[in-house]
Amino acid sequence: MMQRGFRAWSAVVVTIALMAAACGGGEGTDDGAAVADDTAVGDTGADAPDAADDESDAADDGSDDGVDPATDGGTPVHGGMATYGIISDGTGFSTTDAVQEGAIRIIGALNDSLVAIDENGEWAPLLAESLTPNDDATVWTIGLRDGVTFHDGVPVDAAAVQANLDAFRASPTVGFSLSVVESIEVVDPLTVQVNMRSPWAAFPHTLIGQPGWMVSPETIGLNDMFVGTGPFVLESWTPGDGAITVRNDDYWAAGDDDLPYLDGVNFKVIPDQSARRQALEAGDIDAYYAPGDLDIIDFMATDDIQIIVDSGASNEILYILNTTTAPTDDVRIRRAMAHAIDQELIISQFRSDLTEPASSFIDPSSKWWADTEYPQYDPEEAQALVAAYEAEVGPAELTLFASNIDSVLEVSEVIVSFWEDAGIDVTLEIIQPGNEVPPVIGDAFQAIFWAQFGAVDPDGSYVFFHSSGGLLNWSNLVDPRMDEGFDLGRESFDEAERARGYAMVQEVFADQVPMIWIDHLSGVEGVAAQPDLNNILGGTLPDGRPRWGFLSGSYFSWDDIWIG
Repeated sequence: MMQRGFRAWSAVVVTIALMAAACGGGEGTDDGAAVADDTAVGDTGADAPDAADDESDAADDGSDDGVDPATDGGTPVHGGMATYGIISDGTGFSTTDAVQEGAIRIIGALNDSLVAIDENGEWAPLLAESLTPNDDATVWTIGLRDGVTFHDGVPVDAAAVQANLDAFRASPTVGFSLSVVESIEVVDPLTVQVNMRSPWAAFPHTLIGQPGWMVSPETIGLNDMFVGTGPFVLESWTPGDGAITVRNDDYWAAGDDDLPYLDGVNFKVIPDQSARRQALEAGDIDAYYAPGDLDIIDFMATDDIQIIVDSGASNEILYILNTTTAPTDDVRIRRAMAHAIDQELIISQFRSDLTEPASSFIDPSSKWWADTEYPQYDPEEAQALVAAYEAEVGPAELTLFASNIDSVLEVSEVIVSFWEDAGIDVTLEIIQPGNEVPPVIGDAFQAIFWAQFGAVDPDGSYVFFHSSGGLLNWSNLVDPRMDEGFDLGRESFDEAERARGYAMVQEVFADQVPMIWIDHLSGVEGVAAQPDLNNILGGTLPDGRPRWGFLSGSYFSWDDIWIG
């Protein structure tokens, strides 16, 4: 079997992208609420605060060859339009709806969240100047910066923040991620008080993603525009083709360097990975994200293209199972599906051995990871479990949804063969990229390819697994141990207590198998770029701290990037 890159997909994430998100990622975004590849509802980005210290061999090899982004490429210069190849441009920009990955990437140039992530994976104020909890984390006070305005000149004041947060909370699609919030009060023109129904120690991480995206109040809920606060302004959007953004000359964070450096960013939709590579090599675009494994390997061997990889971007590749629809409502079938898959074969043949097997949404490099008895490759056990199910219930038949992306379909076809070898009758149904979220939200699926969960803090995935997550509880699994574990992780400032909670969560994943985990993309999600596109992983926060590099799946900030 030929080795092929398997990251040419549009990961499906509702994550908060992150943009900073993260969140990681993926390709998709976990501290907030968006959806699809990276959709945004909670994904903040990188998987763990200490992930940046644990890069893969691919990342290490790249750094030796000057593969890491040039953050020291000389003196920054102003001017120039960068063209960025993206897989899709999503279906719109409403911050109160599920935002798909393509739109999230565009929003990354238009937006500053209330909170960002520093180089150590810790949250840091961005649009907000401060976030202060009371003793038990049931009240958080957000202090805003004076003088910040939206692209239309409207001030980013307490009333605007209240309006955005309240609209988000009221959303039937993404509001679940702020369900613990009881009320939001304006204390004074630059101070907002957020009152919780129960303690939420990790609350700032949620504001890194979609809940923390602030738009001009009169544009809240509008899908064809994004009037934010970021370094670039949306000039035009042609659905299916991309968007053009231009420099925000009144950028609140311009500083002494007069950011941003670029005159604009052209987000160009190029769905096919080989076409994106050809466009880069021809000089038609300046960069593209999610290069395949072979692209990474090829570009590492040349000085003509820079490959930027970062262990902070760590989404997980998986298959979501609907635990309320037969046959995946039966844990025997779910465990059989996990036992049937040879993760190592997938990684060696489709990932060029650049990734690591996954057993949950937490990367093994994370301080939150716990060793569990997640079902390992055992085809005989898979067959036995299916046989037991069929003897009691009847034929095991299901449909697998997979995105119409070559690399996704290649692997999904192999996954189907594994499941059929176990005795499950599987129909592979191909759906168009960008259409992954509706069947999951509507529970009109049995199994679906997915990529998500690259959050810096595990709390970013709360709404995707906790029973209170409603539509965002992708698998529909309701397990009191899952809820207890996530609640422990959410309510305590004590790391030991939080770690105990997340260990419980991972034990439920291993026992109940609501999702079939394939691998972590830690260290290999990246960007291929022209040599003169500088500082992709650079940048500093308002308080002077270096910014975290990639957020959930090669998301990054555009304000410090220059061509020269």
